[in-house]
Amino acid sequence: MATPPPYFIDPSLVHLTIPNLPSTSTPKQSRALDIFKVFVGIFIILILIAILIALVIVARQSNQYDLRDSNEKIAKLQRESNENIARLQRESTENLAKLVQQQRIYTENKRLEHQQNLTTKYRFEDQLIASQKHEQDLKLAMQQLNQQINMEERRLQILLQEQQLTEQHRKEDISNANSNLLYAFIQETISTKEPLNQTIFQLKIESLVQRLDSHHKSLLIRFLYKMNYLNAQHSDSITLDLHGMNLKELDLDDMDINSGQVGLWLNYTQLYLPSTTLSNASFEQIYLNKANFSLSNMMGASFRWSHAIQ
Repeated sequence: MATPPPYFIDPSLVHLTIPNLPSTSTPKQSRALDIFKVFVGIFIILILIAILIALVIVARQSNQYDLRDSNEKIAKLQRESNENIARLQRESTENLAKLVQQQRIYTENKRLEHQQNLTTKYRFEDQLIASQKHEQDLKLAMQQLNQQINMEERRLQILLQEQQLTEQHRKEDISNANSNLLYAFIQETISTKEPLNQTIFQLKIESLVQRLDSHHKSLLIRFLYKMNYLNAQHSDSITLDLHGMNLKELDLDDMDINSGQVGLWLNYTQLYLPSTTLSNASFEQIYLNKANFSLSNMMGASFRWSHAIQ
């Protein structure tokens, strides 16, 4: 409750009306009456002054009491306000600290999340780069390997061609050498006018058979048969004994093996080849009447369309 401000009375504003006493006839009485009036006026003035002083003192005390109460209330309100302000400051500080802590945690979580995302991104990028590099390395390795394989294949092909060419040259050289040997033997045999020494002739035949291939052996046997050296019906000529000689893959027919065409019927009547190796020999479409192959190895020999009459 608000205390009203103290009210002060200004003595100068107080007007006192003193009644006029009735005049006396005698001066002595008038003088006494005047003195009495003066005393009464003074007394009244003193009373008024006392009342005024009392009012001032009461008002001052009342003001002091009201001021003390007001000060106490103000102090109490100030204390309560300070407490509320302190409480609000504490709450604000706590809330601010919580907000700062939450913001720090949020920022840290965001930083960790960002760092984790960056780590995941970098890891994925590294894995992708590593995978691409590995794939490129594999492609490069495969290209290099293919190049090496191609180079090796070309080298092997060239080497094989060289070997084939060398082998072909070797075979051609051997064939030419065999042809030269056979040609020289045939020329020597045909041009000889003196009777042949059977022993020397037999040794030459054996030497040629050991050195010649199957093709030239076949030509040699054909020549010897035509010269009646392997024909038992001509007793006037030398009859060679090829006992134990290797005549495998001997080819006496006129068949074209590659085209399968049938050639001429050749006559090898009384062909004399006992005790020889004739494995895989070809006697197709041949007259072999009274031919002698006794004790010969005829494994794999072919006599298709041939005639053999004993």
